[in-house]
Amino acid sequence: MRPTRLTVLLALLVSAGAVAWGVLRIAENRGNVPPPLPWAAPLGIGLLAVCVLVSAVALRRRLHGSPGTRPPQPLGVARMAVLGKASSHVGSLLGGFYGGYALFLLPSLDVDARRERALVSALALAAAVLLVVAGLLLERSCRVPPPPSDREPPPGVSGP
Repeated sequence: MRPTRLTVLLALLVSAGAVAWGVLRIAENRGNVPPPLPWAAPLGIGLLAVCVLVSAVALRRRLHGSPGTRPPQPLGVARMAVLGKASSHVGSLLGGFYGGYALFLLPSLDVDARRERALVSALALAAAVLLVVAGLLLERSCRVPPPPSDREPPPGVSGP
């Protein structure tokens, strides 16, 4: 598995934002009202980000052999790496969606209902950015150190 690239995350964010903005724009032109956004959205995304961040910190402690911790199983570390990668990708997609929604609502912030929706979408965007950061930290915690070079003898072996 290759490390997540920031360009991929940025492309996901921009693409999801453009699609969300375009769909909302088309729906409004056809006379539809933008759907309401629940306050549970930013709270749920933020809670997920905190869980991933706690997992990253706990895994890092276990990998570095902190007192009172056991070394993790290799399969568990691989699963955590996948969780980190998935979290960063999902966070980018959600951030793009809520960012596109907020961008759509910017011209009409004088209406109370739209102002509240813009606030919810901005908070969800911030929570999605936290999810991306937490996912990247978890993925980075799972990296395996590079193998030693061929020129250096392994530890404990004397040279020629």
